[in-house]
Amino acid sequence: MRSRSFTSAMLAVLATAGLLATGSQAEAAPQAPASASTYNLTTVIDQWTHWTPDPYTSSHAGTLYAGTSYFYCWVHGAWYSNNGHSDDIWLLTDDDTGNGGVYVSDVNLDSWGWHHDQQVLSEC
Repeated sequence: MRSRSFTSAMLAVLATAGLLATGSQAEAAPQAPASASTYNLTTVIDQWTHWTPDPYTSSHAGTLYAGTSYFYCWVHGAWYSNNGHSDDIWLLTDDDTGNGGVYVSDVNLDSWGWHHDQQVLSEC
């Protein structure tokens, strides 16, 4: 299992970006960095996307369908388990239902993607 820690610096970045606010989730949705490049990775299931990096119903945004999708970057978020994996890495993307700047957990990537996402994507 990959070792990860949720640093106070990441909390500061999230707070600055307004992602820890309790206001409208749609307003707090992050945008891809202007200099961001994308990388295509493959997800193995249809999954909910979220306005914040967590699996909660309250942050549900839309759906990302299984298959190859582009991703911008990764962040630490809530721990999540599925597809035989558990970790706290969430990927910033745009979903298949028209929402931009949403997150999905990396546990639903294919084996190659799950093992290499932090190597091919930069931290948000």
